[in-house]
Amino acid sequence: MTALILIMTLLLGRVLFFHIPSLSFRHEKTPLLKKVSIIIPARNEEGNLPILLGSLQAYHGKIKEIIVVDDHSTDQTVKLARSYGARVVKLEDLPAGWFGKSFGCWNGALCATGEIFLFLDADTIISENGLENMLSAYKGEGEVLSIHPFHNLKEKYESLSSFFHLVVMGSLGAFHILQKWLPVRGAFGPCLFIHREDYFKYGGHQAIQGELMENMAFGFQVQKHGGKVRCYSGLGAIEMRMYPEGFRSLWNGWSKSFATGASKTSIWYLMLVCVWLGGLMTFLTSYQTLPLELYVTGYVLIALHLKRTLAIVGNFGWGTALLFPLHLLFFFILFGYSFVQTFFKRNVTWKGRKIDL
Repeated sequence: MTALILIMTLLLGRVLFFHIPSLSFRHEKTPLLKKVSIIIPARNEEGNLPILLGSLQAYHGKIKEIIVVDDHSTDQTVKLARSYGARVVKLEDLPAGWFGKSFGCWNGALCATGEIFLFLDADTIISENGLENMLSAYKGEGEVLSIHPFHNLKEKYESLSSFFHLVVMGSLGAFHILQKWLPVRGAFGPCLFIHREDYFKYGGHQAIQGELMENMAFGFQVQKHGGKVRCYSGLGAIEMRMYPEGFRSLWNGWSKSFATGASKTSIWYLMLVCVWLGGLMTFLTSYQTLPLELYVTGYVLIALHLKRTLAIVGNFGWGTALLFPLHLLFFFILFGYSFVQTFFKRNVTWKGRKIDL
């Protein structure tokens, strides 16, 4: 029975992460560049913003504009944004019923003048030729291009994000084997391309103002209006550092919304991901019931599959793959904490702001 669970777990992992397209090696020149308005919501991002804006310096004069939407930052965010030539839009006080990021994106869109909107998180970094690579994959009106930035790890604790990335991708149904017939359910949050007319036709972030997981909610909104969401790995176009401030930042960042995201995702995709995670745990605890040779073989096969998949998600090393039980355990612990914060305490704190759920 345990051997069968191992086989099913390996097959299900392959089904969930069958093909993860990247944006590498396109480098196509495109006239669409001059139509792009980049919109960056920011709250106390003095550590991240110079890196992102520095990566965009080569595009000054080539794109329509760069807008930084300041959400009452108390650090040097505004000064730094202006020093890099970005246009700064300052938000009013957050209205009742809105979450901060959605309010920032909406106000940035209202001020933008380009025909194509590119929403970027402040902790992302555009690679060389990154915008060209993204635009060559963008099909135009009626479509949203949703990109999961390549995770550039520099500290060991950052590798603890490994299973969170995989669960997000699996729960959206972004890269499974039947993606031609069963569409993605939602969208990634850090990087999103959309035509101006489509954005306002779908209601923009105003339509999902009260959703903490604005990326998933906006993807649903697009599909409800007949639009299409296509997903890519950011390899070759855009990368990110996730929570470079330290382990506490990583813990708070993932826990603030992960349980909420699980409750909002497609029940079918969520069930597949849960079965896959359950299969991994069942295998790991079955060492007494399997012959040693089969257990070691299964362990190595799982590690190889994780290494292959994570290599497209970020620069995760062999250590992450071979020590996957520790990363899986960390995922379950943090998810449990997020569940308690979300459904019992019903509030989280992020960037100095208490968020009621």
